[in-house]
Amino acid sequence: MQQNNINVDQSLYQNLKKRLESMQDFSNQHDEVTQLIFECTKIQNNVLAYKIMNQISQVIQKGQGINIKDKDQVQIIKSCRSLTILGYLYIQKYIKRQNKEKDFRENIRNQIDDLQQQGTLEKAFLLEEAMNCKTKEEYIQISTIIKLIVNVLIDFGSDSFHFTQIFDVIINALLLTGNNTTIGKDHQLLQILDKLQILLEQTTQPYLLTTVIESILNASTYMEKSTDFVQPNLIARILITKIPYIDDLFNYVCNYLGRCYIFEYRMFQSMLNFGITQQTLELILRLSKYFVKNYQTEILMEIKQNLIPKLIKYMKNINCFDSIQNIFNYYLISSFQQLGDQQLDKKYLNEIIKNYDDNFSSYNQEQLQRIANFIVLLPPNTQKKELINFESLQAKLKKKNISMQSTQTSQICKSEKIQIWFSEENPQIKNKYAIQKLVGLKNLLNTCYLNSFIQALFWSLDFRELIINKFKREQIEFLKPYSLKTNFLRCFLYLESVSDEIDFTPLLLKRSLREPYKTDIRQQDAAEFGVHLFEDMENNFDPEEYKQIKKIFYGISKSTFQCNKCEKKTKGPDEEFMYITLNFEDDRSVKQEIEKMILRHQMNEQITYNCDQCKNTSQSTRTLQFSKLPKNLIIQINRFEFQKGNRYKITDQINIKPIIQIKENQKLLNYELYSIIIHFGEIPDTGHYTVYCKVKEDWYHFDDSIVQKIDKDFENVQKNFKKEETPYLLFLRRQNG
Repeated sequence: MQQNNINVDQSLYQNLKKRLESMQDFSNQHDEVTQLIFECTKIQNNVLAYKIMNQISQVIQKGQGINIKDKDQVQIIKSCRSLTILGYLYIQKYIKRQNKEKDFRENIRNQIDDLQQQGTLEKAFLLEEAMNCKTKEEYIQISTIIKLIVNVLIDFGSDSFHFTQIFDVIINALLLTGNNTTIGKDHQLLQILDKLQILLEQTTQPYLLTTVIESILNASTYMEKSTDFVQPNLIARILITKIPYIDDLFNYVCNYLGRCYIFEYRMFQSMLNFGITQQTLELILRLSKYFVKNYQTEILMEIKQNLIPKLIKYMKNINCFDSIQNIFNYYLISSFQQLGDQQLDKKYLNEIIKNYDDNFSSYNQEQLQRIANFIVLLPPNTQKKELINFESLQAKLKKKNISMQSTQTSQICKSEKIQIWFSEENPQIKNKYAIQKLVGLKNLLNTCYLNSFIQALFWSLDFRELIINKFKREQIEFLKPYSLKTNFLRCFLYLESVSDEIDFTPLLLKRSLREPYKTDIRQQDAAEFGVHLFEDMENNFDPEEYKQIKKIFYGISKSTFQCNKCEKKTKGPDEEFMYITLNFEDDRSVKQEIEKMILRHQMNEQITYNCDQCKNTSQSTRTLQFSKLPKNLIIQINRFEFQKGNRYKITDQINIKPIIQIKENQKLLNYELYSIIIHFGEIPDTGHYTVYCKVKEDWYHFDDSIVQKIDKDFENVQKNFKKEETPYLLFLRRQNG
């Protein structure tokens, strides 16, 4: 299908190109221009669309301009199949904005829907093309197209649900438009960044702000060479200045970002490659303080080894003197009792002192005093006189009457805000998994089935431990498609780490799934989704990792068949199961007991069976034995039956105990209930899903982003179920055996 579209676009492009070559100018040929633009709107490929529009524009400029009739402008907007043409016509003012906002928004919405359903969203934004540019000219063309797309989306799409759905792609595309030779002269890019700042200031969606921060940090890992055409961390550095409320934002996501660093980011390794700004240095120091607070020494050592040498290169930048000095103080003074590396520190100090001495004439009196303070505060074991240029620097400071009194150390520490990193106790380690706030998951339009199942998995503690701490970590590369495992990790880290009641938007996790879950906005059956989710894990996780998941959630059963005619017993093969699916009795006048439903599931089912001894097909009695039960057991209550071709829901309530006993072979095992997914509605792929989860001693109700504490006693929780609240999936963890 995609290849057919490419061929059609190529054919349209070549035909239009030939027609343009035969025309010298468009003076007073408004109808002809309008017709050509109408034909251009049929092109879907953004690169070809830009090329042909650029050629039309060049011919128009040779004439006397054009004036497209208002009704034709509306039709052009409606028929446009390329976001590039939409953006081009808008920015060149061939299409006037007045009274056409609705048409622009409708077209954008339809195009985004189509791109998502086709799975070509990233391709349409030219992410790969930008990364693979071979020449500067090619890069300029691709980045121009990206800016046309982003500009029209920010202007007309930013108030829509669709814009939020693809915001990460928009930001990643925008990051690709930065180049160290063009950025200062690029007025269009600067205007887009200003518009983005206004949008972020007005947004009430933390997801947009956290997406920008994640993209900035991720972009900073990409570039290593200043000669590369695409330099996303140039835009990343500017974007830091555009994020409003960064203090408040950081306060509630710093735990999450700190955890992500270990597994996903190497934030600081290239953020400083093409220069420094106050904002990037402040962000580095802020995150460093968070890592100290949480005793993350491995990360801190890595930052120190990579960061200090790069900062030394920028010591001539006097405008950032204080920010650089603050980081030197933090990593070379405050840390010496914990991260002291005498040989490495001596190397750094040699280079720092030499730079102070070489640049001495550039410093003002206040900066010179900070340099003197730094020397006074150097660790006691530092052999200062062995440092290159130390005596020269000391003499220059004395000549300027700069105080270097070691007797004033306590006062200097106070003025420089020096604070030794670690205290003796580490309360963070004691409460490694303490949840400060319980966080919901934002509904992305009929995603309550996904949110409920993911919350139930999050409170499956063995599974959470695998995802967060046991599995091998993938290095995320800038703009590479995010894997299912990575997005599970991102989601779980957020749910575990946030310090404020800000719900998480599981958009990237949803986009990692198979169809229909990836793009379909219709409600889905939570039980079917769970099966497909585990199949996706099998296809996306490392095989050894998936084996560990199966140990948690998969059991083995064995059936025995007894022929009703000859009474011969035959054992069936081992059967792997993820759910135990329980059916209601035909006589539903008595309230169903969950343990009795399990026993009935195992015993005396009448089936048609091919008996080897009788040599014919006859009625047999099937009994089921659980030969291996999983650590975490999922029970599905089959509430749906067919009558006359229609599917109906059984709304009968059942009696669920907080502790359920089930036999594994002949051994009785206890299972504790920890999550229940509830269904509201008539059939499983309509209505609404919520989940009750046990958190430590208390039961909580998670209804998408709404989290409510219910009770300690599950009996009281169950009594409060409304008639339409029907338990559908039960999650239990094994207590013994």
